[in-house]
Amino acid sequence: MKLIKDLPVVRKELADWTENLTWAHDGTLYLTTVPDITVCAPVYNEVINSSKDLFHIKEYPLPLVNKFEYELAQKNVMINSVPESFIKICQASPVSGLLAVLTNNANACVYNGQRLVAQLDQPERTLEERAYHSLAWNVEGNMIAIGNEACEVILFSVHEDFEDAKFTHHHTIKLNSAATDWVTKIEWYEEGIIISLSNNSVHLVRKDDGPKQIKCPSRFKTSDLKGIENNVIITSVGCVHRYDTKSGDMTSLSLGGCDNFYVVPLPDHKTALLISNKTSCLLSLGQELRLQNDVTISPHIETKFKKWNNYFNELNNYETNFLIHGLATSPDGACLALVYSIDRLSIRYRIVSEQQYRISFFPLGKCWEIKQGSTGLAWYQNYQIYNKQLPHNFETYEGRLNLDTTLCFTSYLQELMNNKRMNNLRFSNFVEQEKDNNLYKRAVYDYAVAHKGEVANALDKACVQSIADLLALESPITPEIYIMKGEFIDETFSFHASSNADTVQSEEGHNWKRCRATFLPLITSKVKVCPVSNYRIIDIKQDALNDYGWLTQTILQFFNNQSIYSGTRML
Repeated sequence: MKLIKDLPVVRKELADWTENLTWAHDGTLYLTTVPDITVCAPVYNEVINSSKDLFHIKEYPLPLVNKFEYELAQKNVMINSVPESFIKICQASPVSGLLAVLTNNANACVYNGQRLVAQLDQPERTLEERAYHSLAWNVEGNMIAIGNEACEVILFSVHEDFEDAKFTHHHTIKLNSAATDWVTKIEWYEEGIIISLSNNSVHLVRKDDGPKQIKCPSRFKTSDLKGIENNVIITSVGCVHRYDTKSGDMTSLSLGGCDNFYVVPLPDHKTALLISNKTSCLLSLGQELRLQNDVTISPHIETKFKKWNNYFNELNNYETNFLIHGLATSPDGACLALVYSIDRLSIRYRIVSEQQYRISFFPLGKCWEIKQGSTGLAWYQNYQIYNKQLPHNFETYEGRLNLDTTLCFTSYLQELMNNKRMNNLRFSNFVEQEKDNNLYKRAVYDYAVAHKGEVANALDKACVQSIADLLALESPITPEIYIMKGEFIDETFSFHASSNADTVQSEEGHNWKRCRATFLPLITSKVKVCPVSNYRIIDIKQDALNDYGWLTQTILQFFNNQSIYSGTRML
């Protein structure tokens, strides 16, 4: 399969040797550069010639704090030097826009956009117990784990609402009561939490069991950890280990050399890709561990390496090397993003303005499908990386969804957004000219019918009546004349049956665009825009003039950040 052209990142310096890339559920790439991280924000373009058309690269300064600025450590004296803070590791929430980061000063912070939401800490504990060196989100995104210098993993629960997120201490896992090893890596997957310590031992914490050591301490550094169904894959220098969570057996296989290997789970869950700076191979996860030739990534990397040498090292005057600085799988596991650089081996002075890194994108399977793990532009990225191949579970539906109308309205909308038919329809808006969402309209109509006695607000009634008119269905409510207020003008509206979803006429004779979430008139200029459909909705956070009811208020709050029509982040 032909690859999309690489995304160049120029004039940047990376913060870490290996772990520099994170791929968020909305398609955003976070690159840990110094002094500020770099964000590759997903964008929508109908014509895609290279990965430059899929991402907009920009610096992303975050307000960093250092709780140890006036503290004096007795063991980790590096904290006492108080260098300028920068981000070493960042991990995006799998379900929301939250971003958790670890700084070089052992601080753990969580951001929503560029706003600091929380600094994870337990002020009453000792300094070693408050210095953090690893973190990971759980699969559902409602908990986060951080590892300290006292052989502990601390779990915080996350409570999000429309306005903010709150973090509360949930549980502390002590791996060894006598040890003072640092927790250096945490991998959270469906079966439990995989934890690596500074003595290179590995522990597994399952939901219904306490911590269990599955790999003994070693002098060889643990390179990577991954959980793949009933297997825990661990790589160290020149070796790969597989722990079977059902049988409790550990098997090892020599990889040769002294390379550090990354582990990349493949979509079939039966094989994993092992990749280093010099080689790559496939690891078969059957009853016996077997190595196979890599035909997924290796041929493309060799082509890039030869092409670079043919241009910059035509006469073979010096050696060149291929360095991987980080990799990340897409939120649904269908694609791989890899940060690399190719350079000659020589002693020379380098400056940041000469630096160039490239991000390459690889399909990991023969096809892909729409999953709940990703939304919006992440689907569109898969579509382009797979050479405009439609997802194999793609079908277009009309009609209605059989959702549970006894739920609260927020939970009902959440169930609607997680519905497979709904996501298929939202993806179709990326590739088709007509962009609409009748499933959403019918779902809101069905909920209003089930709760028609609770629809008393004039704007709620206007919303329900408009949707009923657009669907050519009988309205469950009796409409009223209502007033919409803007910063500069107030307009009065009455109900005349209209199938026009774009505009509505006021009693004063003026035509106004509709909010495409509530289908109320857009009197205000304070709006949010869907980048795919260009449809606008009222920004309720900035509209204090209109008296919204429970129906319209919940709709506008719920879809303030995520588009109904494409699943993308609203602008």
